[in-house]
Amino acid sequence: MVPVDHVSSQGGERGPAPEGREPRTYRTPSGTARVVCEGAPDGDTVVLSATGEFDVDTVDCLRRALADARHSGCRRTVLDVSQIGFGDSSFLHELVTAHFANGSLVLTGPLPRQLKQLFTMTGTLRLFTIVQDRAVLGFA
Repeated sequence: MVPVDHVSSQGGERGPAPEGREPRTYRTPSGTARVVCEGAPDGDTVVLSATGEFDVDTVDCLRRALADARHSGCRRTVLDVSQIGFGDSSFLHELVTAHFANGSLVLTGPLPRQLKQLFTMTGTLRLFTIVQDRAVLGFA
């Protein structure tokens, strides 16, 4: 497995970016997957924006970002999935794990067609709270 490169402009600190600090980026050395963690104005929410293609070789960056959000003490994790081009069963596994572990995971979209098909085919669509636009939650 390829190690995950966690990039931070805060001297390598780990965990979600608190309000008022620069975003943190999680990425894998191979592939196009990355997750950016942003602070949220309410202080109880971690906002993650995922882009690229997530499969068994690239999902580690998402796993690390979701784990850091869980360990930050936040009450809610918002994951923007609108820029994801592909997600496989390993991607879905991370979302299901986060759903049960994080307390409150909200996906924001619009939900890409491929992800909607994945969720529908696996019967997991009803499991997730999905909001069409993160602005609805107060995070533009």
